Amino acid sequence: MANSQLVVAIDVGTGGTRTAVFDASNGKLIIQTHQEYSSLFPQPTWVEQNAEDWWKTTCSTTQASLKKIGKRINEIVAVSITNQRETIVPVDEKGKPLHNALVWQDRRTIQQCQTITTELGVDTVYNETGLIIDPYFSAPKILWFKDEKPEVFRDAAKFLLVHDFILHRLTDIFATDYSNASRTMLFAVRPMEWSKLMCDALEIPKEKLPKAYPSGTQTGEISKRAAKATGLLEGLPVVVGGGDQQCGAVGVGVVKPGRVKATVGTGTFILAYEEQPRFDSEHRLLCSCHAVPNKWVIEASIFTSGIIYRWFRDQFGQEEKSLAQLLGSDAYELMNEQAEQSPPGARGILLLPHFVGAGAPHWNPDARGVIIGLALGHTKSDVIRAIMEGTSFEVRQNLEIMHELGVPLKELRLTGGATRSRVWNQIQADVTKLTVQRSKVEEATALGAAILAAVGSGIYQNVSMAAEAMVAIGNQYSPENEPAQVYNQLFSIHTEAYQALEEAKVFSRLRTLDA
Repeated sequence: MANSQLVVAIDVGTGGTRTAVFDASNGKLIIQTHQEYSSLFPQPTWVEQNAEDWWKTTCSTTQASLKKIGKRINEIVAVSITNQRETIVPVDEKGKPLHNALVWQDRRTIQQCQTITTELGVDTVYNETGLIIDPYFSAPKILWFKDEKPEVFRDAAKFLLVHDFILHRLTDIFATDYSNASRTMLFAVRPMEWSKLMCDALEIPKEKLPKAYPSGTQTGEISKRAAKATGLLEGLPVVVGGGDQQCGAVGVGVVKPGRVKATVGTGTFILAYEEQPRFDSEHRLLCSCHAVPNKWVIEASIFTSGIIYRWFRDQFGQEEKSLAQLLGSDAYELMNEQAEQSPPGARGILLLPHFVGAGAPHWNPDARGVIIGLALGHTKSDVIRAIMEGTSFEVRQNLEIMHELGVPLKELRLTGGATRSRVWNQIQADVTKLTVQRSKVEEATALGAAILAAVGSGIYQNVSMAAEAMVAIGNQYSPENEPAQVYNQLFSIHTEAYQALEEAKVFSRLRTLDA
């Protein structure tokens, strides 16, 4: 294999788009460019995005990255895409959006979820799709268009995930991959195809869904129009990628049994590699298709973690933001330093991190964020640390369920923007009582897409071979005994606090105020 082969990953996340160029021989990041975009909030629990923002930032970040590598653009052999999952946008036959996209965080579809429950039942849906019935997924979002915007549903040629939308803009082809499709609640994880059962029951024509392929499959080429918009060379192979969490798992080498990853970004997503589909009879954890063809992942999704840190920075961190600007630093770094000033346990503060509802294992769309134990003597440092600890308790809860189901837990590999925080990484180790490893490439999701591009272009025979060559593990954090003992006690209180609020119907009563 020549050392001069490069691959491009386009990562369209919840908060922005990143275009990264990697060396296909060793996974080294050559250059990356990131640009943020905003979500729209028509109502407190509604979250939308303008799909054109995805394309605009794809074009601008790709142009910027290619400009930085200059003549090396001729060394690029393929491009692939990864994305925020479940987010859905209706488009016409030319790929033009007919409405704002409904983002995975959107909670407006509780009524549609009740309809799915009535029509099919939770067991049928879980056994067919590996998913529970929750507003998180794409099917209830499509039903919302059917119920509330019938003209949009009628006129939609396709309902596209973010990956699919960008792929169409690059190639003029409507296509998706198995890992993304398996997050719609319309895809059968066995035998990996659009589910006739689900589509017929919900009256969603399969013709309105893109054709699905295994991740790493070349499906098209950069069109003349896309080449002009992005700077990528016309005719460059485009490879279907995968959902951000499955790509993140590939990007940290979760391509064999015993390896588990936790991505701490907007939310925290825990994925364990599986050779065969594994289902939870209590429907707490999900089973989806991996970005490794013909493999699966068992997954726990925690909806809000890093985004709570961002929310705190934006709402209460003006001092840190101003100081960071003066110092040429980052507000998050200053917040991390403050978290270290608070002891394990945050001096008795607990945070329930359910700011847009609770994901695994609760699956409670009514749940909300809660801070317990505040006193006049507490400081900002304590609250910052409580954010880190509260999200880590949710990680532990889901890992314990995986262990209960027989999932081997040998290595926990961390990735995502929040892993820049040394203190947060150590908290994860102390709370979970596992040795955790951090990827050398922070943007493991983009690296996973790059690995798929390398496979799709023929550089490697399969994803596992490519991951072994392109993934490198960096810092390691081992659990420390004294903090772990503190966290054992707080973990019990954390779990019981949620149960008490739910049993008292506090969350559902608050939702009536939202309405």
